[in-house]
Amino acid sequence: MRPLIGITCNLSDKGIAGINPSKYQDLNTTYTKAVQDAGGIPVMIPNGLKEEELIELEQRLDGFLFSGGVDVDPLHYGMEADETLGTVTPERDETELILLRFLLDHSDKPILGICRGIQIINVAMGGTLIMDLPTAGKDNHFLTDQPRKKFTHEIVIENDTRLSDIMKKENRVNSFHHQAVGRLAEGLKITARSAKDQVIEAVESANEKWILAVQWHPEELTFNPAHRRLFEELVRQAQWQRKHS
Repeated sequence: MRPLIGITCNLSDKGIAGINPSKYQDLNTTYTKAVQDAGGIPVMIPNGLKEEELIELEQRLDGFLFSGGVDVDPLHYGMEADETLGTVTPERDETELILLRFLLDHSDKPILGICRGIQIINVAMGGTLIMDLPTAGKDNHFLTDQPRKKFTHEIVIENDTRLSDIMKKENRVNSFHHQAVGRLAEGLKITARSAKDQVIEAVESANEKWILAVQWHPEELTFNPAHRRLFEELVRQAQWQRKHS
């Protein structure tokens, strides 16, 4: 049986043709397609589930993908919001932090983080974020004027890491974020930085637990074998856990 991969999603306000505005669980289909093409079955994890419901759902899933999205509320990493903070979604923060902390304490199932995903993983483990890269003297990484499937900058990957095994010689990524990992959480190690301004671009667990998180959007780059392998490895790890649990 193919492994079930849970994917977190946004919570957005929108309506059909501008009428009847309502809350929508919102997920770009590039995530679901990337998981499906890698051999997994994607399952959307809705925001707003109670803790006991998230724990029950965790028991039925084989792997987890924490997707991109809006900013993480700085209250969760001990800072106060300023004018650079973008949209935050309290329901999403709560859902992901409950789920992540349960996974970290009680599960060996694999976790892949993408964009916001790397940030919420670092926060859940006790780290902080840079609230706005340009304000912190870094380059603009929020390149929304560029096509999502275009490589926009290079990264430097650490040798002898899970990421280097997956990416091989590929070091080109895309970029759509204005926040990034600040103080690294205990239990994580840095595996890649942007080549120009040294912003943290990837982390992974410092122990045998399979946690890998990247700041770019590989789901938009699956035409490239290296980026496609990130999802294939998530599915492979989830399949292994299914067989050995």
